[in-house]
Amino acid sequence: MGLPRRAGDPAELRKSLKPLLEKRRRARINESLSQLKGLILPLLGREHPPTATARATEPAWRAWLACYPPAAFWSLR
Repeated sequence: MGLPRRAGDPAELRKSLKPLLEKRRRARINESLSQLKGLILPLLGREHPPTATARATEPAWRAWLACYPPAAFWSLR
């Protein structure tokens, strides 16, 4: 067992402020990401970022295209 801590102990203060600091840090990160999206998306010609589903299926689609190029696929018909 450790010694009893005083009310103004720095460790206790840090422990109590940690959730507030984390909330502020996340808010800053989200704000920065929003600003970055606002700068990049217009340059890409997109109004909205791709959805999670689109991001998840894109590698599979690229792999399929590598195996079956469009020209080869359409010539089989």
